[in-house]
Amino acid sequence: MEQSQEQRPIELPVRRDRNGASSKNGNRQKRPISPTRPDLDDRGATLIQIELANWADIGSDTRIEQLKTLDDRYHGILDELYGSANLCVDRYEEFSKSHGRWRRTLIIGTGAIALVNLAVVHQAKWFTEQHPHILPIAAAVCAVVLAILANLESFSNSLEKAQAYRESRELFLDVAREFDRRWDVYVRPFAETPQACSNAAELYRQVVVRDRELRAKFKEMTKTESRSSKRTQ
Repeated sequence: MEQSQEQRPIELPVRRDRNGASSKNGNRQKRPISPTRPDLDDRGATLIQIELANWADIGSDTRIEQLKTLDDRYHGILDELYGSANLCVDRYEEFSKSHGRWRRTLIIGTGAIALVNLAVVHQAKWFTEQHPHILPIAAAVCAVVLAILANLESFSNSLEKAQAYRESRELFLDVAREFDRRWDVYVRPFAETPQACSNAAELYRQVVVRDRELRAKFKEMTKTESRSSKRTQ
């Protein structure tokens, strides 16, 4: 007996969301991921901004409390910037001393090899007869040790790291001093008035954004490569 029924294709199950609506892979919307995290700035667009007139409608005690909170958080960020600048000074001195030690070691090693080579060329006859291979072997060993030290010095990259921390210190210090000046000019003269609260809120927003940008730049500046790897590129 012949079967006239046709074989139906297998239907894949469709994933449904929480609202019950079906969605296939082709219609699925994925949230873009940005390495710079622009959502940190975009979120503020959906918030209700407090204008100067709104600050005037707020009670004096509330304004004073809010201004004190902004003052503490604002200067807390500035203290972190000053602390980062001081840390850069310490790191600069550390890498500068390390670079000086490496350079002195290489200079002394180069001089030692020159002395050994000079002794090989002008070696005494009695010493050659008793120890014919001592000086050549010593010269070869010194050359290998000096080559290893030179590679280690290049790998440590102390000079470039010291310069990066020195420039970073200037960046942290300039930003901290600038925003310290802005608070003294645009907030303190207005005491606890609505103008002071409005300027304080705006300066707090600016210093948060600037601090994030500055730390990202600091990571790029201190991420240095060794001179040997740069030569091969």
